[in-house]
Amino acid sequence: MTDFVDYEPNVHSARSDESVKIRPVESADADGLAAAMAVRGGTAEEYRDRALRLINRLDVLLIAETDGVPVGWCGIQKFSIHPDAEPEWLIAGLTVVPELRRRGIAARLLGGVLDATAGSAPNEPIFSVINARNLASIDLHQQLGFSEVGRAATFARIDFTGGEGILLRCSRSPDAYPVRDVVEFRFNV
Repeated sequence: MTDFVDYEPNVHSARSDESVKIRPVESADADGLAAAMAVRGGTAEEYRDRALRLINRLDVLLIAETDGVPVGWCGIQKFSIHPDAEPEWLIAGLTVVPELRRRGIAARLLGGVLDATAGSAPNEPIFSVINARNLASIDLHQQLGFSEVGRAATFARIDFTGGEGILLRCSRSPDAYPVRDVVEFRFNV
Protein backbone atom coordinates (compact mmCIF):
# COMPACT_ATOMS: atom_id res chain seq x y z
CA MET A 1 0.00 0.00 0.00
CA THR A 2 1.19 3.53 -0.78
CA ASP A 3 -0.02 6.98 0.10
CA PHE A 4 -0.46 7.73 -3.62
CA VAL A 5 -3.91 8.40 -5.02
CA ASP A 6 -5.17 5.63 -7.33
CA TYR A 7 -4.34 6.45 -10.92
CA GLU A 8 -7.58 6.80 -12.84
CA PRO A 9 -6.77 8.86 -15.94
CA ASN A 10 -10.37 8.84 -17.16
CA VAL A 11 -11.71 10.18 -13.87
CA HIS A 12 -11.37 13.93 -13.92
CA SER A 13 -11.13 15.77 -10.67
CA ALA A 14 -14.01 17.99 -9.74
CA ARG A 15 -13.16 21.63 -9.19
CA SER A 16 -12.50 22.11 -5.52
CA ASP A 17 -15.22 24.13 -3.89
CA GLU A 18 -14.82 27.60 -2.47
CA SER A 19 -14.49 26.25 1.07
CA VAL A 20 -10.89 25.24 0.28
CA LYS A 21 -8.68 28.28 0.69
CA ILE A 22 -5.08 28.41 -0.56
CA ARG A 23 -2.83 30.87 1.26
CA PRO A 24 0.79 31.41 2.30
CA VAL A 25 1.84 29.65 5.48
CA GLU A 26 2.57 31.80 8.53
CA SER A 27 4.63 30.98 11.63
CA ALA A 28 1.44 30.30 13.59
CA ASP A 29 0.57 27.51 11.12
CA ALA A 30 3.32 25.13 12.30
CA ASP A 31 0.96 22.70 14.03
CA GLY A 32 -1.49 22.65 11.13
CA LEU A 33 1.28 22.21 8.59
CA ALA A 34 2.70 19.36 10.67
CA ALA A 35 -0.73 17.68 10.70
CA ALA A 36 -1.00 18.00 6.91
CA MET A 37 2.52 16.58 6.52
CA ALA A 38 1.68 13.62 8.77
CA VAL A 39 -0.74 12.15 6.23
CA ARG A 40 2.34 10.55 4.64
CA GLY A 41 2.87 8.54 7.82
CA GLY A 42 3.72 9.49 11.38
CA THR A 43 2.22 11.99 13.76
CA ALA A 44 1.89 15.75 13.69
CA GLU A 45 4.19 15.93 16.72
CA GLU A 46 6.90 14.06 14.80
CA TYR A 47 6.62 16.59 11.95
CA ARG A 48 6.44 19.79 14.01
CA ASP A 49 10.17 20.60 13.95
CA ARG A 50 10.33 19.92 10.22
CA ALA A 51 7.28 22.14 9.67
CA LEU A 52 8.99 24.98 11.52
CA ARG A 53 12.14 24.53 9.43
CA LEU A 54 10.09 24.63 6.21
CA ILE A 55 8.26 27.78 7.32
CA ASN A 56 11.58 29.50 7.95
CA ARG A 57 13.48 28.10 4.97
CA LEU A 58 11.15 27.78 1.98
CA ASP A 59 10.85 30.66 -0.46
CA VAL A 60 7.16 29.96 -1.03
CA LEU A 61 5.07 27.70 1.18
CA LEU A 62 1.33 27.39 0.65
CA ILE A 63 -1.30 25.66 2.73
CA ALA A 64 -4.78 24.52 1.70
CA GLU A 65 -7.42 24.66 4.38
CA THR A 66 -11.12 24.16 4.73
CA ASP A 67 -12.96 25.67 7.69
CA GLY A 68 -9.56 26.56 9.17
CA VAL A 69 -8.33 22.94 9.06
CA PRO A 70 -5.19 22.29 6.95
CA VAL A 71 -5.84 19.75 4.20
CA GLY A 72 -2.71 20.11 2.04
CA TRP A 73 0.52 21.96 1.37
CA CYS A 74 3.15 22.68 -1.27
CA GLY A 75 6.35 24.71 -1.31
CA ILE A 76 9.48 25.50 -3.27
CA GLN A 77 13.10 26.25 -2.49
CA LYS A 78 16.48 26.50 -4.15
CA PHE A 79 18.08 23.09 -3.65
CA SER A 80 20.74 20.94 -5.31
CA ILE A 81 19.12 18.12 -7.25
CA HIS A 82 22.41 16.25 -7.61
CA PRO A 83 25.38 16.24 -5.20
CA ASP A 84 27.73 19.16 -5.87
CA ALA A 85 25.31 20.72 -8.37
CA GLU A 86 24.18 24.34 -8.29
CA PRO A 87 20.85 24.84 -6.51
CA GLU A 88 17.75 24.93 -8.71
CA TRP A 89 14.12 25.79 -7.94
CA LEU A 90 12.69 22.53 -6.56
CA ILE A 91 9.15 21.76 -5.47
CA ALA A 92 9.29 20.78 -1.80
CA GLY A 93 6.32 18.57 -1.09
CA LEU A 94 2.87 18.39 -2.61
CA THR A 95 0.45 16.71 -0.24
CA VAL A 96 -3.33 16.62 0.12
CA VAL A 97 -5.18 14.61 2.77
CA PRO A 98 -6.52 11.37 1.24
CA GLU A 99 -10.21 12.13 1.76
CA LEU A 100 -9.98 15.35 -0.30
CA ARG A 101 -7.85 14.13 -3.21
CA ARG A 102 -9.06 14.35 -6.81
CA ARG A 103 -10.81 17.66 -6.16
CA GLY A 104 -8.25 19.97 -7.76
CA ILE A 105 -6.54 21.00 -4.51
CA ALA A 106 -3.10 19.69 -5.53
CA ALA A 107 -3.38 21.49 -8.87
CA ARG A 108 -4.25 24.74 -7.10
CA LEU A 109 -1.35 24.35 -4.65
CA LEU A 110 1.21 23.50 -7.32
CA GLY A 111 -0.16 26.17 -9.68
CA GLY A 112 0.11 28.76 -6.89
CA VAL A 113 3.73 27.84 -6.22
CA LEU A 114 4.52 28.00 -9.94
CA ASP A 115 2.86 31.41 -10.26
CA ALA A 116 4.73 32.83 -7.27
CA THR A 117 8.08 31.52 -8.44
CA ALA A 118 7.64 32.65 -12.02
CA GLY A 119 6.74 36.11 -10.77
CA SER A 120 9.95 36.51 -8.79
CA ALA A 121 12.27 34.32 -10.86
CA PRO A 122 11.07 34.63 -14.46
CA ASN A 123 12.66 32.37 -17.05
CA GLU A 124 14.19 30.08 -14.43
CA PRO A 125 13.25 26.42 -14.70
CA ILE A 126 11.38 24.75 -11.87
CA PHE A 127 12.02 21.11 -11.03
CA SER A 128 10.08 18.46 -9.15
CA VAL A 129 11.01 14.92 -8.16
CA ILE A 130 8.32 12.25 -7.88
CA ASN A 131 8.25 8.55 -7.16
CA ALA A 132 7.88 6.76 -10.51
CA ARG A 133 4.95 4.78 -9.05
CA ASN A 134 2.95 7.95 -8.33
CA LEU A 135 1.21 8.07 -11.70
CA ALA A 136 -1.48 10.55 -10.64
CA SER A 137 1.14 13.09 -9.51
CA ILE A 138 3.17 12.60 -12.68
CA ASP A 139 0.04 13.23 -14.76
CA LEU A 140 -0.83 16.36 -12.72
CA HIS A 141 2.68 17.76 -13.17
CA GLN A 142 2.53 17.14 -16.92
CA GLN A 143 -0.83 18.94 -17.11
CA LEU A 144 0.85 21.96 -15.50
CA GLY A 145 3.71 22.00 -18.00
CA PHE A 146 6.33 19.70 -16.49
CA SER A 147 8.20 17.18 -18.64
CA GLU A 148 10.42 14.31 -17.64
CA VAL A 149 14.18 14.89 -17.82
CA GLY A 150 15.55 11.88 -15.97
CA ARG A 151 15.09 8.83 -13.77
CA ALA A 152 17.25 7.62 -10.91
CA ALA A 153 17.04 5.91 -7.52
CA THR A 154 17.94 9.19 -5.77
CA PHE A 155 17.31 12.87 -6.51
CA ALA A 156 17.74 15.79 -4.11
CA ARG A 157 18.84 13.41 -1.35
CA ILE A 158 15.55 11.48 -1.63
CA ASP A 159 15.84 7.69 -1.96
CA PHE A 160 12.69 6.55 -3.73
CA THR A 161 10.53 3.67 -2.52
CA GLY A 162 10.53 1.13 -5.31
CA GLY A 163 13.95 2.35 -6.43
CA GLU A 164 13.01 4.90 -9.07
CA GLY A 165 12.27 8.59 -9.00
CA ILE A 166 11.49 10.92 -11.87
CA LEU A 167 12.98 14.38 -12.30
CA LEU A 168 10.58 16.76 -14.04
CA ARG A 169 11.19 20.27 -15.34
CA CYS A 170 8.74 23.11 -15.96
CA SER A 171 9.67 26.15 -17.96
CA ARG A 172 6.25 27.38 -19.10
CA SER A 173 5.04 30.93 -18.79
CA PRO A 174 2.82 31.39 -15.73
CA ASP A 175 0.06 32.63 -18.05
CA ALA A 176 -0.15 29.10 -19.43
CA TYR A 177 -1.04 27.40 -16.14
CA PRO A 178 -4.61 26.10 -16.33
CA VAL A 179 -5.30 26.59 -12.60
CA ARG A 180 -4.94 29.96 -10.90
CA ASP A 181 -5.63 31.29 -7.43
CA VAL A 182 -5.07 34.86 -6.41
CA VAL A 183 -2.72 34.69 -3.43
CA GLU A 184 -0.24 37.23 -2.13
CA PHE A 185 3.20 35.73 -1.56
CA ARG A 186 6.08 36.56 0.71
CA PHE A 187 9.43 35.54 -0.73
CA ASN A 188 12.40 34.77 1.49
CA VAL A 189 14.79 35.42 -1.41
